[in-house]
Amino acid sequence: MIYDGALSANSMMDVGHWLWCFVIGVLIIVWIRIGILRIERVNAVAMTGLFLLTVLLCSVIMGGTAESSAAGEAMSFAMALELSIAMPLSWLPLISDYTREAEKPVAAAAVSALVYGLVSCWMYFIGMGAAILTGESDIAQIMLHAGLGVAGLGVVILSTVTTTYLDAYSAGVSSESIVRSVSGRTVGIGVTALGAVAASLYPMDDITGFLYIIGSVFAPMIAVQIASYFLLHEDAAGRSVHRVNLAVWFIGFLCYRWLMTLDTPVGSTLPTMAITLLLALAAHRAMGKRAE
Repeated sequence: MIYDGALSANSMMDVGHWLWCFVIGVLIIVWIRIGILRIERVNAVAMTGLFLLTVLLCSVIMGGTAESSAAGEAMSFAMALELSIAMPLSWLPLISDYTREAEKPVAAAAVSALVYGLVSCWMYFIGMGAAILTGESDIAQIMLHAGLGVAGLGVVILSTVTTTYLDAYSAGVSSESIVRSVSGRTVGIGVTALGAVAASLYPMDDITGFLYIIGSVFAPMIAVQIASYFLLHEDAAGRSVHRVNLAVWFIGFLCYRWLMTLDTPVGSTLPTMAITLLLALAAHRAMGKRAE
């Protein structure tokens, strides 16, 4: 996120990639230092501004005229489906961390899922429309072609900071869950600093492979969670490691990687989740019979 944000910002205002990484990193740390319970007003202002800028971008795209562009490398429907599934799946734990302080957790979870889905569809529409309008795939160039200038730069910076803040915050919460003595805020700041340094030093232009890794990790994990919590009603809070579920998850991970080599019409995520879910139920039943 930091790398892409800095790359886009630098193409619009060339002051150095590393400097934009530093600026974005500092802004994320400021968000973390303010804290989730005190950042409500700051986030409301940032989100309102980002929403208005996005509406402006959308209106420019809707009123534009399409340009011709050379055909790019084709991607199968299944592979494109995997890329669109990977990020929402990986955000499930993040949204859980972010909404855990909610007074009405069910309503908060439902609203989060609904808004995330609608806004994601909107972003896909904007991206496709912008690519048709400008003949470009780079978001910074799209905004420059659309004549947004400073407003476009604001979209890039705000979207990068507010999105990556959630990642850093979730890393801190996860660390607190594993090691009770650590400070989630400190871990979040450390993760942000590490990410900013890595983004300024290493090229990350193509993260397609990384997104597939995310899918292979989170698809079976979510399937195990669905089986364990919603179907089997297990409470593993007292265990440091649930060995059976961990083994089922690993089998699901291998299944996902194998299905990727087949390029099935429905992708790898849906079959993997179905297989992992059935394995989790079967493993629980087998362990129950052994206990008897």
